[in-house]
This record gives sequence, structure tokens and C-alpha cells, in this order.
Amino acid sequence: MLGFIARRLAQVIPLLLVLSMVVFLLIHLAPYDVVDSYTTPSMSDETVAAIRERLGLNEPVWVQYGAWLWNVLQGNLGNSLATGLPIADELARRIPNTIILVAPAYLTALTLAIVLGLAAGSRKGSLLDRIIDSICSVGIATPSFWFALLVMFFFGYVLRLFPIFGMHSIGKEGDIGDLLLHLAMPFLVLVVAFFPDLTRYVRSSTITQLDEDYVQVQKAYGASNGFILRRHVSRNILLPIITQLGLALPILVTGAIVTESIFAWPGVGLYILNATAALDYPVILAVLLLSAVLVMVGNLVADLLYVAADPRIRLAKKAA
Repeated sequence: MLGFIARRLAQVIPLLLVLSMVVFLLIHLAPYDVVDSYTTPSMSDETVAAIRERLGLNEPVWVQYGAWLWNVLQGNLGNSLATGLPIADELARRIPNTIILVAPAYLTALTLAIVLGLAAGSRKGSLLDRIIDSICSVGIATPSFWFALLVMFFFGYVLRLFPIFGMHSIGKEGDIGDLLLHLAMPFLVLVVAFFPDLTRYVRSSTITQLDEDYVQVQKAYGASNGFILRRHVSRNILLPIITQLGLALPILVTGAIVTESIFAWPGVGLYILNATAALDYPVILAVLLLSAVLVMVGNLVADLLYVAADPRIRLAKKAA
């Protein structure tokens, strides 16, 4: 097991290196850079050139990349070119905010998906199945930004039930009740964004399990559909659900870019959106590397949980 983990982690380094190189080159192929995002027409060419020189943007691309890579290897993500603030400090402040928003929304969506997916899959072709499938279709087809604006308009502006922007009201930074009020609308938007795909995934897994031979054997022995669903099918769809949990790890950090930007939630999504608009490449690359690492770690965690949940896989690995 330790050898498997070591081999998987060793694959991360070259992948991250290639990914960072490609993104770095794409950013520098743009017709403008971060300096253009905050210079004014009144600035002279000499002033703009001095700013670029101070930021190191006048150097060749390979020199800039080498300097950035050297800093990263020393554990220094650098400073934002747009704000001058340390990127590591900003991420440390914003990542918990994003997790507070995304984790409850994803777990709620997953719970709904398990219930609705099992109900729909066990009654394939029924009215209930068609209703749930239609709800999922509408959810998938609905743009998150449009639904977020609707939620904001009705619950925030018309009914005035919840505050529209931010994570806290001024002067109430430590108030849990105020946090929950600010959390309500973006939480709803994310649940609606997450659960349709998850529900269809669970439904598909349920239908696949119901077609297996062991279900027919159980029915031949007189087992009811409810008993088979509770004791066998629901346990067997645990494996693909565990896989989804592992793969969802990156979502905890970068899964709410649109929602955070609309509700001005001070998380990683809003941070990377502003950095992308300004072509602030140190921030973009830092968040990209974080996201890539989480994707790879998520895959590793999914594999380990898969082995832990299914003894047959563990025995097969030991036999090998």
C-alpha cells in the first residue's frame, strides 16, 4: 500500500511541472498583462516601463518562469502582482471561507442524490422516476449564474429575508447567526448546481445493480424489493459514491467560482476570478497548482477508500 501511494505521489511532480509551464506560456501569450489592468492613460511610457521592470515583466518568459519556479520550490508562492499581498496568506484566509460554503452544500446535495437516485433507479420508468429525471434535467440545463440572480432577487431584494452580499455584516464578524443568513442563498444555489448530476449518477448505479444476478436470486427466494434495496443495492452503490467523494476534493476549494463572484463571498473563487481578469499570473498559477494537487490527491483518496470499502479488492491486492 505504501509503495502504491509513493508511486502515485511521484507521478504528481512531472504533471504539475508540465501543467504550470503550459499555463504560464498561455498567460504570456495574451496581448496585455497585469500592468495594463491598473495603469491609467495619464501615465507616461517611462512610468509603465518602470513598473514592468520592477515586477520583472520585462524579462524573457523563460526567465520569469524560472524565477517563479525557484520561489515555489522554496515554498514561496510570491506576492500578487495586482495587490502586492502575499498569495499564501490570502489563500490561507480564503480557503476556509470556501470550505464553509461548499462542503455543506455538497454533502446536502449528495444526501439528496442518494435518496432521489435510489428512489428513481428502483422504479425505473415510473412516474416518480420521470419526475426526478425531469427535475435533474432542469437543474442541469439551468445556468448557475442565472439561478443565483433569481435567488438573490426574490429572497434578498423582494422578500428581504437574507443579506445579498458578503460573508458577514459589518461589525458582526463573529456572529454565527449572521454568517448563516449570508450563507443561505449561495448554499441553495450550490445545492441546486451539485445534486442533478449526482442524482443521475446514483440512479444509473442503482439500475445497474438491479440488473445483477444476485438481485434475481434474492427475488427468487421471496425477498421484497425494499429489502433488496436496503440490504444489498444501497451497499453496493456505496463504492461509486465513495469514488465521487474522493473526486470532489478539488470542489472544496475551486467549486464555487461563479457563486462566490455573484454573492461577493470572500473565498478562493472570487480571488481567482479577479486574478484572471487582471492576468495576475502568480495568483493564477498558485490556485491552479493547488487545484491540480487536490485533483490528484482526490483520485488517490478515492482509490484508497475504494479498497477500504470493498474487501474483495483488498484481498486481490494482497494476493497480487
